[in-house]
Amino acid sequence: MQRNCPRRILGVLSLLALWMTLAPTCTEAQICFETRWLTVSDQDDVVRRVNPLTLEVEEEFAMSIPGAIEIDGIRGIAVHPTSGNWYMLTLTSLPPSPAPFPWLMEYNPIDDTLAIVGFTVLDFNDLDFNSAGEIRAITNQLSTGSSNLCELSTITGGPTDLCQYPGSNGGDSLSLGSGGAIFRASGGYVTGEPASFEEPSSAPGSNSCDTTNINISAQLSSEPIRSLSYLADQDTFLWAQGDTARSAYTVNVNGDETFLGTFDHDINGLALIEVAVPCPVGDEFIRGDCNSDTGVNVADAVFLLGSLFVPGEPPLSCRDAGDINDDGGVNVADAIFLLGSLFVPNSPGIPEPNLQSGCGADPTAADSLECDLSGC
Repeated sequence: MQRNCPRRILGVLSLLALWMTLAPTCTEAQICFETRWLTVSDQDDVVRRVNPLTLEVEEEFAMSIPGAIEIDGIRGIAVHPTSGNWYMLTLTSLPPSPAPFPWLMEYNPIDDTLAIVGFTVLDFNDLDFNSAGEIRAITNQLSTGSSNLCELSTITGGPTDLCQYPGSNGGDSLSLGSGGAIFRASGGYVTGEPASFEEPSSAPGSNSCDTTNINISAQLSSEPIRSLSYLADQDTFLWAQGDTARSAYTVNVNGDETFLGTFDHDINGLALIEVAVPCPVGDEFIRGDCNSDTGVNVADAVFLLGSLFVPGEPPLSCRDAGDINDDGGVNVADAIFLLGSLFVPNSPGIPEPNLQSGCGADPTAADSLECDLSGC
């Protein structure tokens, strides 16, 4: 094969022999981000990370710090849109929660630190962040007969009153929809009183607490509402119910619900986070991207030759990507083909799926090559 190579390619190959002794022996695994749910309960001090597809708990985080902060329950949780820190409404025995009303606490998941922001003063039950990083929080029904919507200070924890909702029969939850619209679900805690769901009123001159009722099914209204959270990617809300089974639904602004499954733990608040995970195995790839960095250059020829001829070098994680000339095999001819396409004018281009066409499946999938993991 090499007798027919242009001299320029042979010159590059001779340089690669030296470069391969200096090249890294490993490549970073591709990282993807997936949505997970954080749930809290007013029955314990645990934040649980839940897989939204199975509703199973993947990890638990105990918030109490023995001797310093003792948390008895957590009513609501929200994730700061910039810092990623978790803010929680906590009922504590150390320091004691007056009334008992909650303290606002901040948890940094990067360095695993918990701090008391301050006392919230009122009987808050749920909270959420807007895109500007401001907390909106809602109380249970107060002695005034209303449920107050407030802004909580991320410095002191203290409230600034925004408006008042008509009184509910307990369990007020809120979620900020698209554009920061504030949706409210409440009720179901008094026998015979159904849970309800409201959207902001569109009437001229209305404020955040002027609402229009959303008709929901008997299935949703028959049990207490425990948490409401907006799912931006679906433009729906996650409705956690307080029935014996701890049922979970999505519900849209038309009141249509879809049953998701049941939780194995109590829920009094829920937030969404993004977590880094290994990218899933897939059939899509870029031909010539041998080191899975989503580029095609001389480093891929180095990686390919190393995987073929240097003991201990990483193998190709996507052999389809290494079949650069698309002849159904992976060998030195593929490195020569790649170098020709890169450096020799008028050489054949790399067959699709290539860098120009983007990630894709192998159009000649009849070969026996597989792609366990690619950069796509």
